[in-house]
Amino acid sequence: MPTLIPMDRPTLVLGTMSGTSCDGLDLALCAISEGGGPESCTLLAFTAVPYTEEWSLRLRGLAEQTAEQVREMESQWTQWVAAAIGAAMEGWMTEFGTPDLVGFSGHTWYHEPGGRGTAAIGDAAWLSGELGLPVVADYRSADVAAGGQGAPLVPLFDAEVFGRHAACLNLGGIANITLLPPGVPDVVAWDVAGCNLLLNRQAQRLGLRFDKGGACARMGEVDSGALARMLAWPYLEMPPPKSLAAEDLAPLHSALDAVPRPEDALATGVAWIAAAVSAGLARSQHPGSLLVTGGGAMNDALTAAIADHLPEGWCHEVPLAEWVDGKEAAAFAWLAWRTMRGLTTSLASVTGASSDVCGGVRFGNFAPSGNEPDSAR
Repeated sequence: MPTLIPMDRPTLVLGTMSGTSCDGLDLALCAISEGGGPESCTLLAFTAVPYTEEWSLRLRGLAEQTAEQVREMESQWTQWVAAAIGAAMEGWMTEFGTPDLVGFSGHTWYHEPGGRGTAAIGDAAWLSGELGLPVVADYRSADVAAGGQGAPLVPLFDAEVFGRHAACLNLGGIANITLLPPGVPDVVAWDVAGCNLLLNRQAQRLGLRFDKGGACARMGEVDSGALARMLAWPYLEMPPPKSLAAEDLAPLHSALDAVPRPEDALATGVAWIAAAVSAGLARSQHPGSLLVTGGGAMNDALTAAIADHLPEGWCHEVPLAEWVDGKEAAAFAWLAWRTMRGLTTSLASVTGASSDVCGGVRFGNFAPSGNEPDSAR
């Protein structure tokens, strides 16, 4: 018998996120209901499960592995994910009940739209069987097949849940931005620049996993030569739609690696990210509130630099801590809910696909408990 996904109450969905920073697995438990606005997606609980140093290194090295090695790693990683989800659910079920659905991000193996395509590790079929829950995964492939970038995936969530803002900025391993002009139906979003992937690498030169609060960046000075090389990066001049993979950041790493003092490299990286964000916001004709989330929102040096670089008419807002950390995992929960109902999950205006797409692949035996609504944004 299929698992019945409720239509007469909010759907309880557990979302995951394992990002390019390779620092841990984010888990968000959300109550999702019809309609838009913040009330349509309530973040009930959040936890971040850190990766061991071994797992961080293995995930960072995915691109160098053979297909056989990746499949072996996929099995081991999915077992680790299942254990992490099981532990979180054990703590949450007493208060919130058993999730109806899991939105599984996987972890990106490669992302080359227009080339070999896109792929993420994570055995969603096995995960569904192990948890005894329906799972939605593989959100990008359908959009790429329709000629799109397959990323970023969060902009529709931004538009529907955080539409009161003029833009949303996520400072993850890669920074991405969503412009939400009022009265304009076409949301515009793209990967802006490398972010924590750049800064964490320079912090590692100091023996640190990351530059907590931007303390080391504050002790450095901007290297004008390195900054000039980074500002000349051709990607910055490309118009959206566009997206980035970790491997695309090699020229930026090279520029920062050549700066003798790591503190100066961090200061330079912070200045460059702020400049890239400012240039992105300048594309909008409707300035207003910028919602800032992701791990980089906890880097005071970075958020201060972004605030200093904001174009005229812009202000920034950092939300409550659970949304700073949990927004992307919550978005994958929300996207799974959309997939289950046959609704749009990626926008042609964002990805460049031939049309809006309902992506995601269902694993497990499940169905809604009522009539599905018409597929529409």
